[in-house]
Formats: sequence, C-alpha cells, structure tokens
Amino acid sequence: MAETATNPETIVMTDPEWIALESINEETRRFIFGEAMLRLLQGRGLAEPGDELWKVTPQGQQALESRSH
Repeated sequence: MAETATNPETIVMTDPEWIALESINEETRRFIFGEAMLRLLQGRGLAEPGDELWKVTPQGQQALESRSH
C-alpha cells in the first residue's frame, strides 16, 4: 500500500515544483511560474494563498527541508 503524502519523506517534487516552492518561501515578488503551478502546489498541500503573496504550508516547509538534506 502506498504511503500518504503527509510524510515529508514521501513527497516527490519535480525540479520546477521545488524551485517554485522555494521561490514562494523566499517571498519572491517576481514569480516566474504561472497560476497553474500555484494551484498544483496548493492541491498538494504545499502552498496556500496569503493576503498579498502565496505562502508555504508547514507540509511544504518540511518538503523543502527534506529535499535540501
């Protein structure tokens, strides 16, 4: 049986997804990815809309940390 995506070690991100999530985490004002990427990350529970900028969720932060190790 497959593990759920709530375990950060099981989250597999493509390079563009990882770059986009890292850009959101750094509060990049000039986001090079489109709305589709934001919605994809939101659907995976990795990012969510904020007041003015998108923000990384706790699950997204764990995924970033686990990938950087």
